[in-house]
Amino acid sequence: MKKIIFEIETITPMFVAGANQTKAELRAASIKGLLRFWWRALQAEADLNKLREKEAIIFGSSEEGVGGSSFSLRIITKDNLKPIKNKFPSNPQHQVRVEGKTFKINILEYLAYGTYEYIPKQGNVFVREYYPEKTKFDIVLNFTDEKGKNEVLKAFYVWCIFGGVGSRSRNGFGSINVINMEKAFENIGTIFSAKNPYEKQNLNRLIKDNGIVSYPSFTQGARLFKAKQSFRVGLDALADVGKIYKNGRSTLEKKHCFEKRQYIGSPIVEKKVTKSFLDRHAKPYFIKIAKESNKYRAYILYLPSRYCDGLEKDRNDLTINHSNVDKKFAEVCNEFNRFLAANMETVI
Repeated sequence: MKKIIFEIETITPMFVAGANQTKAELRAASIKGLLRFWWRALQAEADLNKLREKEAIIFGSSEEGVGGSSFSLRIITKDNLKPIKNKFPSNPQHQVRVEGKTFKINILEYLAYGTYEYIPKQGNVFVREYYPEKTKFDIVLNFTDEKGKNEVLKAFYVWCIFGGVGSRSRNGFGSINVINMEKAFENIGTIFSAKNPYEKQNLNRLIKDNGIVSYPSFTQGARLFKAKQSFRVGLDALADVGKIYKNGRSTLEKKHCFEKRQYIGSPIVEKKVTKSFLDRHAKPYFIKIAKESNKYRAYILYLPSRYCDGLEKDRNDLTINHSNVDKKFAEVCNEFNRFLAANMETVI
């Protein structure tokens, strides 16, 4: 049995939980689910039946005759794995003005929406525990099948450089750093670079030369944007890119208009009324805070897809015109990407 240990350190607060959503709990099943997601993104497979067949061989399936996973995953916690509910730092640079209002909000709280409640005279108070930045733990992979090992490692690689762990990970929370990057990924060192993961030449190896599929994936049209400035503190890097992200959404259309913004992420709720035609749709953008030497830099990854394949009706029980919806989705994302390109550096 081949064992690989990944030494992990959190860069931004990590909102993870089990059955009790208010209590922090780091679960192996959640990590395995993330590896599934990023493995699929790498495949960019249009035939979903083929995708499921390949996935079952690596990750296992409950279907008769398929068998279990080709690897096991466990988490080894450290002494500093202690959850907190502390407020985020009240740095003046983190403050942004609310549209049409005279007051300002903490951009970090904007990005962490849903993890706290407003209490009079106290402000936003976290109802969910989180593990703070610089929390350390190990992830141990044990492989029983050598054939699937590199596939899992490639999924682990793209998750580490683009994704995060837990709630609000697409907003940059739960960003992690693999301390032993080169050793952990030595088996795929001839495929992807551990030293320079964000270089264009390395990233182009991820892209499949085929059309857009039904789920977010590394097809033609995938984009990566890099912050122009790095910071000594991870949360400062997150605040900086959070402002860009928020401003980008705001410039798509006028206040109280949600035709475009709903494609960046749903639901859109105003005064307790849902304005989007879907109850939920995860955004195709992934904010990542990366550690580079002794500083931190923000990235935003865009993964294209069709909008809602397989869904016949919207939340109002109206038939979805997929051709029109997919066209609108692509147009809005292209507009948003142009804004990101104007305010960040385009890597791919």
